[in-house]
Amino acid sequence: MNADSLPCWKRSHQTASKQTASSSEDNSRLDVDKKEEEENLSIALNVGRISAQRLLDGPESFTMVVELVDELLRTCRKLSRDAFVPRPKPAVAVGNDIDGMSLREDHAVYHLLVPLKPPRGHSFHLEMDTVEAMPARKSRLRVELECTCRREDMLCFPHCCKEELRQNQSASLLDTLCTGHHLDMEKTTRWFQTLVKAAWVVLPQSTHRRLTVLPSRRSCKLRLTDRSSNTLLIEVMFGVQQDGSDTVLSIE
Repeated sequence: MNADSLPCWKRSHQTASKQTASSSEDNSRLDVDKKEEEENLSIALNVGRISAQRLLDGPESFTMVVELVDELLRTCRKLSRDAFVPRPKPAVAVGNDIDGMSLREDHAVYHLLVPLKPPRGHSFHLEMDTVEAMPARKSRLRVELECTCRREDMLCFPHCCKEELRQNQSASLLDTLCTGHHLDMEKTTRWFQTLVKAAWVVLPQSTHRRLTVLPSRRSCKLRLTDRSSNTLLIEVMFGVQQDGSDTVLSIE
């Protein structure tokens, strides 16, 4: 018996069965394709996010971040050159993480230590540990005024009268960022955060990255975000270089 001689209901049943089977195969294939597409998209997003936040692998990423921060610090020095405030020196990596970088959730965090140099007419002195007569790992910084009577570019803070200083010269560091004779790190952090914001808008990188200064009392925490919403975090801590050595100690 050929197909033409089959009863109509049998031919209809066979046709419907073939269509159902074909439809099931199509749906199954679509589900597989959809799942693969979702997996590929997920992988692409993760790879893109991590690679963007780590920027580059290994030393290259740290080098790029340090160069960016040093450019920012140079601009900070220019903006504050006429004031008697600490002078930030080039940044160095800190911590036990390779190249000063750690991973926090899906963010790369770069930890940098910025040594502070005293302004003109001032000197910094690390407080000594009374037990071992050695600077503590995290030291307080004592600020003292120096005689500048022989200098022609400024008045002498210790020897000029207060009225003359008030009328003709910016306030000393002791009168702005210190509590007593010690550098106040909370005041210094707030000053530095404000300075960083002003310096960032001058840099060409500000046209394609957004800088956010995050709340912090004793360090400057920065978040950089590009146009694709990729993010990296930078924590800038403050230190001072020991006299006659390359050692930089963090200060509280």
